[in-house]
Amino acid sequence: MQDGALLLVGVGGLGCRWASHAHLDVEEDCDLLLVDSDSSSLDLSSSASTVRLGSESSEGAILPELGHDWAKSHASVFAEMFDRAELVLIAAGLGGGVGSGASTWLAEQARASGALVVTVVGLPFEDQVARMRWARLSRPRLEAASHATIGISLSALALRAEKRGAEWESGGGWVPSLIRALVQTQARKGVINLDLMDLRTVLTQAGRSTVLVAQGDCYDPQRLFQKAFDAPLERIDLVNAATCLLHIEGGDQVTLGDFDRIADAFTRGLSDNCHVIYGASIVRELEGEVRVIAVLAGL
Repeated sequence: MQDGALLLVGVGGLGCRWASHAHLDVEEDCDLLLVDSDSSSLDLSSSASTVRLGSESSEGAILPELGHDWAKSHASVFAEMFDRAELVLIAAGLGGGVGSGASTWLAEQARASGALVVTVVGLPFEDQVARMRWARLSRPRLEAASHATIGISLSALALRAEKRGAEWESGGGWVPSLIRALVQTQARKGVINLDLMDLRTVLTQAGRSTVLVAQGDCYDPQRLFQKAFDAPLERIDLVNAATCLLHIEGGDQVTLGDFDRIADAFTRGLSDNCHVIYGASIVRELEGEVRVIAVLAGL
């Protein structure tokens, strides 16, 4: 890793799957670190640095406190990587031991090193009562440790992924899109880019954060806005968002004017007091469509 690097960290089984899948789109622009007690998670990417937690006999479910302690035992390894990172993106699933326990400690250490820390967490399916209980206990600590924690309901993600013909276990297409948006705009790979100060402005608001997603015709911005708000990836009151980071991906036919009109539709649809900034990039596979990822903070 070089100084000023972008670092993507997958923690736990789900976090490692999300991170390794997302990294395929941005491997030239960011480094990948996979952290888990299950050795199979560490084999998901040949380009990743890996940290195996626990012992050879520790595969399977563990308590969050144990995940926290195991991560802490590798403090020197993590410190070396975090000290060089400018932006640290952490992917994890809450409700399990490593995802809930280790991710909080890692976020604390990354933030203490001076990096901007954004955590993307999967929240258990609604019928997973025990996991949901652990997630509710873990989330406030993770939110306090990170600059922004973006919650994604696995129930909502699975529904959206099915409509897109994708697997929720790999992020349903939407988690990689979110991570790609954050990485590429920092790597100056977009048509309209944001710098680290822009991200800090949007993501360091008090309160919760969430993400809205939509894909459709670039000529109907209002419908895109409505699709995003009608099916959020987490049940949360969106009315009083303080800030919005909007990233728009479009095919070759999409113009700067199209990007501007879509951004304007989202700006008008949000609260008058919501500060909106946006970036945009070309994704040729989309052809005449656009994909919108809106991160709302200060909820």
